[in-house]
Amino acid sequence: MDAWEGLEIDDDVLQSFLKKCDSSSSLIPGPTGNVQAAMMNRISDDPHTTQQFAEDVAKATYEREFNSNAWKWAEMYIKHHAKSMSTLHLVVCIVKECHPNGLGDMKLSLKYPTGTMKASLHKKVLKDPSFGPHIGLGCVMILNNVRAFSAFPPNYYVNIVLRNVIKVFGADICPPKKELVMETPKPFIRSLVLEEPNMAEIMRKLIYPRHLKPSTSKVTLNLLRITIVMFTIIPSFALDDYGIMVSMYMAWINEYGKNFHLVF
Repeated sequence: MDAWEGLEIDDDVLQSFLKKCDSSSSLIPGPTGNVQAAMMNRISDDPHTTQQFAEDVAKATYEREFNSNAWKWAEMYIKHHAKSMSTLHLVVCIVKECHPNGLGDMKLSLKYPTGTMKASLHKKVLKDPSFGPHIGLGCVMILNNVRAFSAFPPNYYVNIVLRNVIKVFGADICPPKKELVMETPKPFIRSLVLEEPNMAEIMRKLIYPRHLKPSTSKVTLNLLRITIVMFTIIPSFALDDYGIMVSMYMAWINEYGKNFHLVF
């Protein structure tokens, strides 16, 4: 008898230890979700109207995501430590998508009770031993003083750096208990830098070579100022999100950058 013939199992034996998967599905955000809902409704045992089916799936998805252990941990964590902290602008969100951008940073899709938003996560957060190991699909992040920006409106992004992150709860965390929450240390709140970069100070660091005559072109200087502000204000820089700005920067470097050098 061949070896593969020994693997043959009757259907009644399989049914004794196999059961149908009961995992629930989520709808894709946007118009694509309507098509997905129609396809799922068509193969269901008790079909409804597409609109009703989509509403039922969206409601079940909301209840599942915002009733997870990670979300419960975040709620209890904030309630416990809010007594000893001053008023903070907190944002609690669930990570629905996460992809590396090739530069060490990560692109995220965040979901909160009122909507979703794209985000850029700085690589220092990923390297931090308190946050990095817990970041992944389904984790819950508590953020403070995050800023939204837009390269091309109406598409807005949240720029998340190390000082914005207060706590991260992994998707596989255990159910929260009052005793466990009370044992958590008080969160470390990093100070917010409110001062804008001093343009005059930055420009003084540009030293022109003595053997070349300085350029008086206003276009050149304005483009230089835009480039400096761009890399100063936005600490997490993604090439795919700012293609036009990168092209401007590279054009300036090729044309004028060889005549300058920075002194720090």
